[in-house]
Amino acid sequence: MSRDDQATPRDPPPQRREVLSSAMADAVPILISYVDRDERYRFVNRAYERWFGVDRAQIEGRPLREVVGDVAYARLAGHVRRALAGETLIFEGEVEYQGAGVRFIEARYVPDITPDGEIPGYYALITDITDRKRAEETERLLIREVDHRAKNVLTVVQSLAQLTPFESKDQYVQALSGRIGSLASAHSLLSTTRWSGVDLHDLLRLELDPYGGETDEQVAILGPPVLIDAQAAQSLALVIHELATNASKYGALSRPLGRLNVSWSFDEAGVLRLAWREDAGVSVTPPTQRGFGSTLIESAVKQLGAWIEHTWRPQGLKVRLDLRQGAQARPTEGAPVYRPGVTAEAGPSLSDQHVLVVEDEAVVAMELTRVLTAAGAKVIGPAGTIEEAMQLLDAHPVDRALLDVNLGGRPITPVAKALSRQGIPFVYLTGYQEPEVDDGPILRKPVPANVLVGALARGALLTAP
Repeated sequence: MSRDDQATPRDPPPQRREVLSSAMADAVPILISYVDRDERYRFVNRAYERWFGVDRAQIEGRPLREVVGDVAYARLAGHVRRALAGETLIFEGEVEYQGAGVRFIEARYVPDITPDGEIPGYYALITDITDRKRAEETERLLIREVDHRAKNVLTVVQSLAQLTPFESKDQYVQALSGRIGSLASAHSLLSTTRWSGVDLHDLLRLELDPYGGETDEQVAILGPPVLIDAQAAQSLALVIHELATNASKYGALSRPLGRLNVSWSFDEAGVLRLAWREDAGVSVTPPTQRGFGSTLIESAVKQLGAWIEHTWRPQGLKVRLDLRQGAQARPTEGAPVYRPGVTAEAGPSLSDQHVLVVEDEAVVAMELTRVLTAAGAKVIGPAGTIEEAMQLLDAHPVDRALLDVNLGGRPITPVAKALSRQGIPFVYLTGYQEPEVDDGPILRKPVPANVLVGALARGALLTAP
């Protein structure tokens, strides 16, 4: 090896070092500057040009206060004095810059201390953290809003549980489950549109699907695209649910020849007028007493700021509902997409079927076990983890399975793949409106018992592709 090869690399000459330093300063995304003792900019990198929208030549040599503006200077002056006194400091804050607007910054001021102890100025390294701070604020507001809405929903459910009349256990469970399911339907649609509102047509379809839906001749839904805002959606869903429940028990939907027509339009004043017309096919006797459903409708209509009129005709009930607020017309192409889950269908029982239940919420798992056992199934589990589910699948015969999509933050994919390899049909059960799964049918929580049992009972039709 030659002596030249062994030589220690020399430092670049001063001029070259200056060029390299300037190039590196311009390459980084943060703001780098040098401010002298008179509080004048002596050097700024290219990031300053992007921030203030001017050439750096119009910044260098000018006083700090003149460049950043009086408001920003008042916010930064204390830090500047500390840096010029020899203190290294790091701080964050919201600063309103002249020409650059309001920015959240993370700043580091480093004093320039000479060998003899003089401080001719300081170096400033400033990172724009505006996007991060806004994201944090959005997250904070989102968490607060979710907490608020969750408490509201729990309060509504608690009130429904206390107010729903108890005549028998079966009657009470059916009535309460239906009302809670109505709230869940509204929430599902709202989550699809990020709580911007729900399409009236979709809301009606979701509430009326269990009774035949618009594809059945019994139910006709007709009207222009209308957006119901988030605050009104839940109350309107309850009104529709109570009307549909009444129609299924005593009105048009209780008889094969019955017909229900729901239509709506806006009047000249911008009021949305919804008409609910039942034709039972036979003469109908009006009720002789007022039930809780009527009281609930009245309360929901009041919350909507709406007006309602019931007219009992010989062929059935006619209802007119005027929404003076909370509804607006929208273009057809802007309507939210309706994505139904598995609906109720008649099917064989689950008698003697071994059903693997994978659900990590203990109370939900207990209820699923109760429903499936009552339908004649032999429940395997419930399993609360992926590992437990895989062990049960290896140790027991399984005819079909019910899978929660997410177990403690972990996707259920390994269990679903194992079931698919063995040709065992399964159904997903989830609280997500749009779960990231596409290899099996999906039920959305909360789900009526008949829908759950019917979905599992269809067997081979549900085998994952």
